[in-house]
Amino acid sequence: MTDRLQSRPADAVSGAVRTFECDVDATWIDINDHMNAQYYGIVVYRAHAAFADALGLGDGYVRATGFGKVVVQTAMTYEREVRNGARLAVDSWLLDVDTKRLHFFHEVRNLDDGTRAAASEQLDLHVDLKTRRTTPMPTEILTRLTRFAAEQAKAGRPDGVGRTIRFPRS
Repeated sequence: MTDRLQSRPADAVSGAVRTFECDVDATWIDINDHMNAQYYGIVVYRAHAAFADALGLGDGYVRATGFGKVVVQTAMTYEREVRNGARLAVDSWLLDVDTKRLHFFHEVRNLDDGTRAAASEQLDLHVDLKTRRTTPMPTEILTRLTRFAAEQAKAGRPDGVGRTIRFPRS
């Protein structure tokens, strides 16, 4: 798999941050001749890890502080099928943050035709990895992330934030 991080400095961004790009591999294609759902998750996970790093919450932060973040809720919406060989990109938002929670949104885009193929929304908790419990973020990190989320919000929220599954009743 070929990928490259294209995120810009986290304190200088308005709108989405391009966090990941990759080519769809033939091994990701299922019996229906399109990308299997599990690989959307892998693509989003890699984008999320790159975004966390760009935000200063990646591996270096974990090693230096003993704090990390864990995903506690996620929702993926599959909007368009992706075929073998397509080129994908993920654009990411930090929608909101408070002392212990971070709300993220990732759009998987098919660069071949410019469409949004999927959207993933998730909630992470900031944790002390020694106690395995939630803990407040350091004030300077929270202040920086709050400013960053506000800057991204100036470009508007992405479509689909807060969707839930609803089964149609007849």
